Amino acid sequence: MNYKGRMRSARGAAAILVCACTALLTGAEHVRPAPQTIEVAKGVYLFISKPYGDVGLDGNSIAILSSDGVLVFDANGTPAASALVLAEIRKRTDKPVRYVVYSHWHWDHWYGGETYTRAFPDVKVVAQEKSREMMAGPAIEFNRPGVESDLPGYIASLEKRAAADPSVQPLLDEDRFFLEQKKNAHLVLPNTTYTDRLVIHLGEREIQVLHHDRAVTPGDSFLYLPAERIVITGDLLVNPISFALSSYPTGWLKTLEGIDALDAAVLVPGHGEPLRDKTLLHAQMHAMREMLKAGKDAKGRGLDADQAREEVLPRLRDDRLAMTKDDPKLNQQFQIYFVDWYMHRVYEELAGPLTDAIAPIPAK
Repeated sequence: MNYKGRMRSARGAAAILVCACTALLTGAEHVRPAPQTIEVAKGVYLFISKPYGDVGLDGNSIAILSSDGVLVFDANGTPAASALVLAEIRKRTDKPVRYVVYSHWHWDHWYGGETYTRAFPDVKVVAQEKSREMMAGPAIEFNRPGVESDLPGYIASLEKRAAADPSVQPLLDEDRFFLEQKKNAHLVLPNTTYTDRLVIHLGEREIQVLHHDRAVTPGDSFLYLPAERIVITGDLLVNPISFALSSYPTGWLKTLEGIDALDAAVLVPGHGEPLRDKTLLHAQMHAMREMLKAGKDAKGRGLDADQAREEVLPRLRDDRLAMTKDDPKLNQQFQIYFVDWYMHRVYEELAGPLTDAIAPIPAK
């Protein structure tokens, strides 16, 4: 067989493997919808996966195509989701996936990694060195109660509801599927790590993998494509509301300031649609600055973090409106997931250097 014939056979085998993985990982009975696909720039695709019933949001996944292969940034939260993303990538190129970059340790950004290592055994799986440390132990332990008790308990309550109300059954099916996916995922740890900066030349692309400081987690990675002026942020920026649980307030702000200085034309967040201006970025940065100042002042006056939160909320009105457009549900998320969680971490940071340990949800 000549070279072109071998290449056609290899591509055919790869296509069969992708189809087989998709069928295996999405389950024979439960059908998940294909992700929403947005072409951010030529050959740069954002894939947004549907939530898992009422129990889980999935992180964005981004594919960067080149003449020499594909880089995927974030591998979704389940093998089923990443298999559907890979199927979409295969519609656009027959080049192999050569790199998978994990942005951070949160499950919804890397639990689907097995899709790529099964289809492409030589793929390089990249993360910042502290992210790999978190993935190798603390992240798994953090997720254990949810998988072993919280989710099964909630699903048991749904089963009782579904017995009396058949309209609950589709939600129950989706939640059961999510639990099975998360429980049975083969977790793929990074096989390539870096400290501050890794430059990947992939065909005609230059892709900079960057880490500035501890921010959302101890080892956040984001991508910068200088020729295309695109920054892919992971959960450093979420459209519309970022999640501040267990974050590093000062380092997060410094990281966003570094992203701002890159003067990107497009920001691709960890969740939600791409941003073609900096309104959301600047609102988040301004709110962080206000909370850092307010927290220090309030703590100096003997107030606790909850009191500091209530004091600062009126000063964040314009930032909130830029993020939520005054939607009541988003306003509540802004107050809890961003302001409350961030302010509690401000207080913890003021008390002394933060460790890499995963902080719990603030008690109420």
